[in-house]
Amino acid sequence: MSLWLVASLSAPIPLTGLQRLLLLIPLCLSISIIYKTTRCARLGDIPLATLALWLTIIGGMVGVGVSMWAVFLLLT
Repeated sequence: MSLWLVASLSAPIPLTGLQRLLLLIPLCLSISIIYKTTRCARLGDIPLATLALWLTIIGGMVGVGVSMWAVFLLLT
């Protein structure tokens, strides 16, 4: 059992570009939850503030990615 566990954790899992992009969604959500939990004074404000921050982070990352892609296309 432990040999199987070591073997499964030592080999990387191949991920495509879309799968890597989709892994950013839970990462940004967890960062938003932790940040807003430490910053909000009232417990009831956390869900809405977390959602707003999460959408801001995702939108910002998509915006930066699209703009970098456009610059790449213009320079090639």
